[in-house]
Formats: sequence, structure tokens, C-alpha cells
Amino acid sequence: MDTKRNTPIYNMLMNYSGTHPLPFHMPGHVMGRGLADLFKEIGSLDITEIPGSDCLHDPDGVIRMAQELAARAFGARTTHFSVNGSTVGIHAMIRAAVKPGGKILINRDAHRAAFNAIALLKAEPVFLMPEYDPTTRLTLGFREADLRSALSEHPDIEAILLTRPNYYGAAFHIRSMIGIARSVGIPFLVDEAHGAHFAFSDLLPEPALRLGADACVQSLHKTLPAMTQTALVHEGPSSLLEPGRLFRCLSMLQTTSPSYVLMASMDIARDIMEREGAQLYEALYRRIQAFERELEDMGGVRRVVPEAPGLENDFSRIVLSFGPCGLTGFQAERILRESSGIVAEMADEDHVVLIATPFHSDADFENLLAGIREAVRYGEGPQDDRLSVVKAPEGLPERAMNPGDAIDRPAEAVELARAVGRISASAVTPYPPGIPLIMPGEVFSAELVRYLTEIQGSGGRVHGIMEGRVLVIRQAKEN
Repeated sequence: MDTKRNTPIYNMLMNYSGTHPLPFHMPGHVMGRGLADLFKEIGSLDITEIPGSDCLHDPDGVIRMAQELAARAFGARTTHFSVNGSTVGIHAMIRAAVKPGGKILINRDAHRAAFNAIALLKAEPVFLMPEYDPTTRLTLGFREADLRSALSEHPDIEAILLTRPNYYGAAFHIRSMIGIARSVGIPFLVDEAHGAHFAFSDLLPEPALRLGADACVQSLHKTLPAMTQTALVHEGPSSLLEPGRLFRCLSMLQTTSPSYVLMASMDIARDIMEREGAQLYEALYRRIQAFERELEDMGGVRRVVPEAPGLENDFSRIVLSFGPCGLTGFQAERILRESSGIVAEMADEDHVVLIATPFHSDADFENLLAGIREAVRYGEGPQDDRLSVVKAPEGLPERAMNPGDAIDRPAEAVELARAVGRISASAVTPYPPGIPLIMPGEVFSAELVRYLTEIQGSGGRVHGIMEGRVLVIRQAKEN
């Protein structure tokens, strides 16, 4: 064991495993004995609540110590571990701030987890529409004037939840927006799932907690060296939330059998980034600068970096357009994967999105450049740098009822083409990025059906469409 690590949970697991105990406790694989191959070693650290291991739902030992270390590292008043990802953290934040049936101001391009939480609460979403850059076909930030207008029109809004950064790495300034929320006494919540690394380098956008957010959620596994399903739920230093309420809501929602392997992973990731984060991201910044120079000389592809007043970009989120060589994002992603073994984070009609971390090497970037050259060769040759003709519908779908009411109604599956004019009984969501195009209670338009058909025809994956069918609210039979 590396005794230099300030990792209470990991150290406890290593010490316990090193005593070679004979466990007659959960889990049933008995410290890896019953597991196969590589899982045996991992299983030796997979324990349950036993003397000395603490309890996530009532921490007073190593888990409490690890969470306090995380709060200090990320600049929070309190930090709670989520072993159910950012999803449960988003649910907990909303539940802590909004009463059943209450109103919440939320960005329309929020993650489906937020809309699911709103539906379960039977709350009413008031949407804030993001600004849109028609040149890059990317959403940007939100206008302060729109936020003020929404609060004026809906004085009974109980909380604000905004996503920052978005999936493409764009992080808009929120300090003044937080000030507006504070002036009317409502909490400002941030889905910062893609920004856990912001706290560890001045080269990255400023994190939400430093900007005054009352609470935020961060997925460690998205950008930091932590295992999938790990997230942190933070309360800001001057949070308006009732003390202890966020923890109570989180405890109600997440598993009572938390994985100690996942919690140790969070412990280790925080320790690594605290000790080495600034240097690691400085090295990554230099790698990406060199990559970008090579990309500029290549032709047929370009890096997309949205620009707008009050907008910062995460340099480690690499968004590429293969439009200059005639490839859609879906086509380029498939070529990268099948011809070069390079697996992107996601693609849409116009872009390929890559997440770079300090744990990518110089050789990795050389291989990426080689793969991009190969993809460009598959293109149709030099093209006008145009974007796809597949365009999303403008405006929001008509809302026929509250999303919480819609999910309680009897539903039936109909072919997508026959859904025009019907009320959706579930979210329909291209994934990634996990942003619903239509929510429960909203009406399918012909334009939306056309767009969903085009996404699938272009190779995109859409959750909520099963074997060509969508769920709609069952219509009452006529006498």
C-alpha cells in the first residue's frame, strides 16, 4: 500500500484485506473467491458495513473523513458521496429544493435525470432556452434577461437548476445569475456532471461552487480517474438549502448497500487530483495545443470551439467537425471506431465529441491524429464547410399536461410515424447526450417525428423508441 496516499477508505480496505479475515458476511463472493479471473483481485476489496468500515448513510469514521477531504478539495461546505452517479444527486438536489407540485426553472437542454425527478415530484418545469449558434450548431449559454423574465412571470419558482458545462464543454458565466437568485431567496443548483475537473486547474472554467452555487453535482467518472457510477453532491459554503436536507434526500434515494470499491475510487481520485491535478492538466493542455496545430495543417476536419460573450470552454473537450470532407458526425465516429479503434464519447449529425484527460499519452494523440487522417480519406474530398441538412425543430413541443400526470396515465405503443398529434407518455431522448426532445405530457408534432426519423436514419441512437414505436397516452374510446 502507498502510505503517502491520504485516502481513508482505500487505506481501510487495504488494511482489512491484509489481515486475511475469514468473512461470514456479505457479499456472497467471499472477498473475491467466488468471482472469475480479474474480478478476484477487485473482489478482495469489496466489503459491506463491518466494524471499522463506517456507513455511508450515517458516517462517523473513514467515510466521513473522506467526504470532508473532498469538501475541502472542491470548496464545498459539505460533500456527499453518490454511488448511484450524478443521476441520484440531481434527484436529491431537486427534492431538497422543490416541494411536490412546485415550480422549478430549468434549462430545456438539461439531462433526462432532471426531468425524471421533476416528473416524480409532479413539479412544474419552467424552461429557460439556451442561446444557439447556427454556425457551429451548438447551444451556448443563457441570457440573464431571460432568467429575470422567467422569475418575474413566475414569482412562485422555488429553485433554479442549470447545466454547466454542457456536453460540448461550453461553460457560461453564472455568477450574476446566482446573485439574482440570491436576491429573491431561491437556491441556485448546478448540474456540473461534466465539470468535476474544473477545481484543479486555472486553465479550466471556474467551478460552480466558487461562483456561489447553493449546490451542485459532479460525476467524477466522466473526467477524473474514478470508476463509473461515482459522483459527488456538494453544498456551497453559503447554501440557502435547509441544513442537512440535501443529505436526507440523498440518503432516501441511493442504495443502502454502497460499493466500497466505488467509494475508494472516489477517495483515490480526489487524492491524485489534489496532489497532481494542476501539473497533470498543464501537461494535457500542451498536448492538446500540439494536437490542434497538427489538425490545422491536415485539412478536411476542424475543431469546433463556440464563442460568445460570457462563455468559457473546457479545453479538454474536443469537438470535431468533419463537414469539410463531407462526413457527418455519425459517419466519422463509425470510421474512427472501425478503422482505427478510436472510440469517441459521442457523435451527432454534425460533430464528434472526444473527452481527453491527463491520462492520455502523447502516443494516444498521435494515434488519434492518424485515425482522423484515415477518416478524412473516407470523405468525399474537399467540400464547402457546411453543416448537415438535418435540423432540429424550432421552439418547444406543445405541453398538454404536467409530466408527472402524464407518466401516471395508461399508455400504448404506436409506430413513430403514427404519433403525430399524440401526447407522449415517456421521454424520447437521443443518447448521448441524454437531452429529451420530447417529455411526458408533450405533443408529438410532424416536424419532431421527421427529425427523430432522420436522427435514426443517420445512425443516431434514440432512447424511448423501441422497435420503431413510442409510448403515447392511451386515448379514451368513443361511445
